[in-house]
Amino acid sequence: MMITVLFVFFILIFIGVPIAYTIGLAGIWGLFLRGGLDFLSIVPSRLLAGMSDFILISIPLFILCSELLNRSGMTDKIINFALSIMGRYRGGLSHVNIGTSMLFAGLTGTAVTDTAAVGNILIPAMKEKGYGAGYSAAVTAASSVIGPIIPPSLIMIVYASMFAEVSVISMFAAGIVPGVVIGLSLLAVSIIVSIRRNYPKERKQSLREILTSFRGAVWALLTPLIILGAILSGLTTITEAGAIAALYALLVGTIVYRSLSFRDIKDSLINTVNLSGIVFFLLGAANILGWVVAYTGLTTILAEFFIGLTDSRIVILLMVNVLFLIVGMFLDIGPSVVILAPIVTPIMVRLGFDPLHFAMVMMVNVNIGNSTPPMGMTLMVASQIGKVPYERAMLEVIPFLGAQIAGLMLISYIPEITLWVPRLLGLSWG
Repeated sequence: MMITVLFVFFILIFIGVPIAYTIGLAGIWGLFLRGGLDFLSIVPSRLLAGMSDFILISIPLFILCSELLNRSGMTDKIINFALSIMGRYRGGLSHVNIGTSMLFAGLTGTAVTDTAAVGNILIPAMKEKGYGAGYSAAVTAASSVIGPIIPPSLIMIVYASMFAEVSVISMFAAGIVPGVVIGLSLLAVSIIVSIRRNYPKERKQSLREILTSFRGAVWALLTPLIILGAILSGLTTITEAGAIAALYALLVGTIVYRSLSFRDIKDSLINTVNLSGIVFFLLGAANILGWVVAYTGLTTILAEFFIGLTDSRIVILLMVNVLFLIVGMFLDIGPSVVILAPIVTPIMVRLGFDPLHFAMVMMVNVNIGNSTPPMGMTLMVASQIGKVPYERAMLEVIPFLGAQIAGLMLISYIPEITLWVPRLLGLSWG
């Protein structure tokens, strides 16, 4: 039965049916094959169950927060602050691009948003300084991958809503160090390439100038501290933290910076509703297909298959990583998670992997897919901003992909990178 379901799934993708409809229709086809028209009566309840987890309320709140922050001009202030610190070194704007993405990751939680916000400012500036359009697009796309790894992260909320073994709070704590690891690996490539190509340095800024740029960015930099501080300290739930973050962004944009107009707020609300609707429908459709997968016992069959191939945890984890990387080349991060997680996660937990560690391995892996050809969304957006052929950006991103995969291997095979902060806070029981 599952072979037929997968056949329908790939046919629908091939003819261009939107991914949420593809997932839902494949699941409905599986239900029909199992029990005929009578079985389709469970579709509404499965659709609702996928969207009704209370934790999902935080998603539109965090989306609204990022929309307001982007429209209030905080991106400029964060870039100026990063430039004051890292601009003095050779290839300064390239390093600033990565540093800004690491700082910006705590504000939005989405990779494509980071690409657009940072890229619209830094890509033209880098081209003007002689970095090359392809390289400018590549470093922007690669660094934006950090966005959904360093908390807050919308995809972590989606993942945690699907499994009882991990909580959003533990995943947020687990994402801090891996996000830094990926950022440092990209920075290493940026330094090497900048020295080899003799990219320019920016003017060294004085301590007073650094402090001035910091004062301009401090309100933006406080956002992730407020969110994470409130959540990890136990003062608020994830949903309450999302509401506080959205209110904070609104107050800072209207009262402190005075850059948010009524139209900005209106457009932010409209975009929040549109994007939230897409996410929620995707989750509901995935729940239908997930029920079919569980009902057929596919996870048990695949677990026994993996065990039959090898009993080496190192090899199994490598095979799963390769699977994720291949899927990430063709699917966006949301569909990748809602399709693969219900199948692969139970297998890995059954094989003895720590649920939180594996969750973060998957988060990092599917996020790398955002900048991986041929369907990397951040790479597509960055190449459009840079007005550079996609093929040129693809070539320039290869060294950064190598650095990301190297970081992924460290995170995969050294669990303490992921589990250190959660254990420090008493959040990991693996």
